[in-house]
Amino acid sequence: TMGISPGWGWLLLPVCQALVVPREVSSRAGETLSLRCWYPRGYEAYNKYWCRGASRDSCRKVVETEGREAPRQRGRVSIQDSHIFCVVLLTVEDVSEADAGSYWCGVERMGRDLMEPVTVRVVPG
Repeated sequence: TMGISPGWGWLLLPVCQALVVPREVSSRAGETLSLRCWYPRGYEAYNKYWCRGASRDSCRKVVETEGREAPRQRGRVSIQDSHIFCVVLLTVEDVSEADAGSYWCGVERMGRDLMEPVTVRVVPG
């Protein structure tokens, strides 16, 4: 039988259960990077965001949903939220090595935001 490679295990998680991002994603320079972040049921209408920085406290927002499902774009970066599947999609067009580094998927809420880190690697084209 075909085994499932461990790197893809996060795809099989039940939706709407927890805040989940892949540990690491890689993309080739010049291509479009796609990054998914699942969040728990109940947070559909909350603001979701992607931010960049080594720690959750030094993280600077790159793009945010403002609680809506309509895609929002800032330069080469866009974010879209699906309330049905509790998943936020980040896309970065024309990725360069300057885009590599630590990102966080965040859900803004009272108290401490829900946040999970993901490392983006960019290999030369």
